[in-house]
Amino acid sequence: MTEPVPPADQRRLKLTSVLPVWLLAIVGAVLVLTLSEKDSFAWLLLVFVATVFVSFVLQLITATKDGLVERISIASSGSFVVVLVTAVVLLAR
Repeated sequence: MTEPVPPADQRRLKLTSVLPVWLLAIVGAVLVLTLSEKDSFAWLLLVFVATVFVSFVLQLITATKDGLVERISIASSGSFVVVLVTAVVLLAR
């Protein structure tokens, strides 16, 4: 059996595996807002799918099963909020 990860390491894992996903979502949303004139929502969907994929890859790289679902949920929820706000901005245009 593996030993549980200490709380300090859990926080570090959350920061190193969740923040890059959120930053990717923000960069992708800004690019969609500034560069796409047609099919903005399709590009926005692609950004969301990419962030979910990256979140899974980052979790697999950490190779720590403790808190896996929580970290994936936090990363995906944050990127969903970014995409949702961007969709509202696109609708308001």
